[in-house]
Amino acid sequence: MKLIQRLRHFAAANKGVAALEFAIIAPLLMVPLLLGSVDLIDVMGANKRAQNAASSIADVVARDTEISNAEIDGMWRALDILMFPNDPASMQIRVSSISIVNASTASVVWSEGHGGMAGRQPGSNVALDSRMMTVGSSVIMVESAYQYHAPLGFLFQNQVSMTHNAYRRSRLVDPIPRVA
Repeated sequence: MKLIQRLRHFAAANKGVAALEFAIIAPLLMVPLLLGSVDLIDVMGANKRAQNAASSIADVVARDTEISNAEIDGMWRALDILMFPNDPASMQIRVSSISIVNASTASVVWSEGHGGMAGRQPGSNVALDSRMMTVGSSVIMVESAYQYHAPLGFLFQNQVSMTHNAYRRSRLVDPIPRVA
């Protein structure tokens, strides 16, 4: 008889029901948080790699005395390594040598594009920050655009567009000539 009373008492008790419900639901709530954080960390890594690729290419060009076709081709191939493990085919990039003509005019000396981004027209003007406008000097400008596709697609269902600009002063010659 005591056993039946205890079972009725147990069935009527409602203390701890909220804790039990939370214990059942909590893992289900944690899964979206986990998947979202994986997507967020991956997009932040891809953004950093795209930024690093633009900066690295600008730095390599700024250290040279002249830029040849073979060097340009080598830089485009280096994107595969710089963007790993992300897809380098989604990277559009342009390298331009900019000569500072006067305090308000910066002119394109040469420009090369890759991945669908066209080079700038030589002789065309470019708007630069006033702090870069040192007359008689030149600047290497790298512009990049990267289309990121999240592997899980949980937090970012659509592609994320990332753009970066990198500027470096020519170190050895002003401006760096483009040769065949």
